[in-house]
Amino acid sequence: MERKSETGGEMRRAPWLDRNGWSLFVITLLCFAPFAFFGVDLHHDGVMLKPAMDVAAGRICFRDTFNQYGFLSTFIQSVIVRIFGGELLAVKLLTVVFYGLCAMELDRFWRRFLSVPFRWLMMVLFWGLAPFYLVPMHPWSSVYAMYFMLLAGTMTVRYLDSGSRKRLFCAGVAAGLAFGCRQPCGLVLVIAAAMTLGVEAWVRRSSGRILLQKAGVWAAGAVIVPAILAAYLTIFDAWPDYIRQCFISVGKFGWERGGAGALESVLLTFFPAEGFLVFPLVSLGVFFHACSELFRRRGVRLYLPLAAAVLIGLASWHQFYPVPCIRHLYWASVPMMGVLAYLCERVWRSGRRRAVRVALLIVLLILPGLEVGYRAFGAAIRIVCLGEREFSTTPGMRGMLMFHGEARDFRELETALARVPEPFRERYYLNMTADALFCRLFPDRPAVHPMYVDWGRAVYPDYPEFMMEFVREHRPVILSRKPEPFPGYRPVGGFLRTKPVYFLSIPPF
Repeated sequence: MERKSETGGEMRRAPWLDRNGWSLFVITLLCFAPFAFFGVDLHHDGVMLKPAMDVAAGRICFRDTFNQYGFLSTFIQSVIVRIFGGELLAVKLLTVVFYGLCAMELDRFWRRFLSVPFRWLMMVLFWGLAPFYLVPMHPWSSVYAMYFMLLAGTMTVRYLDSGSRKRLFCAGVAAGLAFGCRQPCGLVLVIAAAMTLGVEAWVRRSSGRILLQKAGVWAAGAVIVPAILAAYLTIFDAWPDYIRQCFISVGKFGWERGGAGALESVLLTFFPAEGFLVFPLVSLGVFFHACSELFRRRGVRLYLPLAAAVLIGLASWHQFYPVPCIRHLYWASVPMMGVLAYLCERVWRSGRRRAVRVALLIVLLILPGLEVGYRAFGAAIRIVCLGEREFSTTPGMRGMLMFHGEARDFRELETALARVPEPFRERYYLNMTADALFCRLFPDRPAVHPMYVDWGRAVYPDYPEFMMEFVREHRPVILSRKPEPFPGYRPVGGFLRTKPVYFLSIPPF
């Protein structure tokens, strides 16, 4: 029965999707959770699992264990590790939960601008364009940061609609949380917030004093998480490692992988020949249209929050750089999916002839549609070929679906570790490979260096010399690309899956 209003009329009932937003969370879990079991990435899975295990064991992030992007993602994952142990599947299923939260927040973010059918279109893009139908799911910090970016967008839109400074403060808090999960995602939100407040002040003819007050409210929320991080780094003397790991090495990596500033490389990175290109292009178009309307002070109630929402989406665009792989393209594009759905709705309601509207929708959706179809085919192939995989029993990878040969290689490495003579089992185990996941198979030892992978001088310029000296003094068990990494060492097994093969070697008696 419809509820009556105070004037005696019938109140309009909220759409089913508004009343059952939890269904988006459930659908996401049902669609995404099965693919958390598929595949193991020795590098990316390892650099997320290892620091979470170290923090769960009481070690200090950055000082004792390498962390490349954000401490908050590691602390969130360390809670799961503390409960379920150092199992990759547990961390991946936690990531699926965050994908579910992202689905709900994406809808909350864009419902202000979309009717129900086009909200469903946006969600189909969210579900259909996910990368892990084709490649292993990564429990990457970008997923956690994505949720807080979307939350910041929701709070910003609601602030502009209501004028509530409490909502503005919450938008700042969400930006700080995004920074905690993945620092670049928080930093770009500072730019988006500054532009939003500047446009609002111009459109509403606010004084400079009012603008500074509002900026202070947002900043007061945004600074909370960085202040906690600063206190943590100060108390545990982790500032030098934090700066080196999260700024110096990341900046160097981005500069080198991004083409060292070459204009052609930058353009190819931000405008890749992929179906995802439609999202930033559409967002730029809608943003400039909204700004042109605001310049004329027309439709302020619609276009001011719309411009702010699009700015949040464009802020996420930075994740195309420096590696526009299908994972980063997806994570970057999620906040912009509502822009494409908005434009599709505007086209559909434009009043043009039906054939013209259908043709325009096809143009807008053809590239994302092809990407969705490609992923659906990949997912179907994975499911059909399920018989070629088996559940792993290797510690840290229990429950993961591996190809038979891959699972056999991990079992053989376990056997090799069991062959390490008793006198050496209490020694440090040194990972001299670029892949962090192998550390899960080693005995837990106090950290002698933050780096648990051998990336040469990429992070710490003196790392090779430090490790050479450590090997001379302590003679650890070593996993490396050479059967005899140092004089007197001999192999007791290896991991054949990698190219070149990794060897497990023990020191001389």
